[in-house]
Amino acid sequence: GLRILTETVTSPTLTAQINAVLEAYPGARWVQYEPVSRDNVIEGSLIAFGEVVNTVYKFDQADVVVSLDADFMASMPGSVRYAHDFASRRKVRADNASMNRLFMVESTPSITGGAADHRLALRPSQVETFARALAAALGIQVDVPTARPWASAWFDLVVANLRAAGSSIVIAGNEQPPAVHALAHAINAALGNVGTSVVYTAPVEANPVNQRAALAELVAEMEAGDVETLVMIGGDPVYNAPADIPFGAALDNVPFKVHLSYYNNDTSARSTWFIPQTHYIEEWSDARAYDGTASIVQPPIGALYDT
Repeated sequence: GLRILTETVTSPTLTAQINAVLEAYPGARWVQYEPVSRDNVIEGSLIAFGEVVNTVYKFDQADVVVSLDADFMASMPGSVRYAHDFASRRKVRADNASMNRLFMVESTPSITGGAADHRLALRPSQVETFARALAAALGIQVDVPTARPWASAWFDLVVANLRAAGSSIVIAGNEQPPAVHALAHAINAALGNVGTSVVYTAPVEANPVNQRAALAELVAEMEAGDVETLVMIGGDPVYNAPADIPFGAALDNVPFKVHLSYYNNDTSARSTWFIPQTHYIEEWSDARAYDGTASIVQPPIGALYDT
């Protein structure tokens, strides 16, 4: 059968083109994979809502922000907008003497942590413990470990500020496990943030799934000889697939494989055909932003080569 492997796609046009191929070939299947993905965000959404949603944060509406290892000012989708909106609430004027307050729980120093009013350093494995304790303190029924590796006064201050805030945000970092994301959704709902400082939209990504699991399923099909043609657009899965998913070895079982890529990389070397890809600054396209807004991508230069 035919399989299409791409990186994460947010382009409405490319999505429509791939879906047209899938419609023409009903037995075909489309898989997306990137080594650094948002699998935890997707799985957390499934736990909380039973479906995948996209979360958009309105930091200009939040009086108190609690970040659970989320560097939202620098390394998350929408970070430029988020940094701007957060900073807008730090301005003290004659007619506005109040500022927002940021509590940061993190394991590695970050841009957001550097801007925090209160910062708590925890091990990565302890962030979920903190999230569970916070949820329980706010009246959510959840199992809480007895060990609490933080000062009680610091934790009590977080709880008191969240309860007193007119509007707040609790945000989980992409690297945190699905449970932390689900807990953040539950806390925001309990605090009444949904619809004001936290907004849910349809997914930005086309076909949002757990990418690691999808790649593992694809490799199983390749090993079984069920894939006759594999079209790969971008990426280098031979190099960056997880060690326990033998993509490179399974690729040898595929009779015909095509790789469209900017670079002649490890995957290109193992492909039947390698097709040079037009660089993104040379081609027209479109894409969806962090909040789902679709925009046209205009190339700053024309094509340098005949690709």
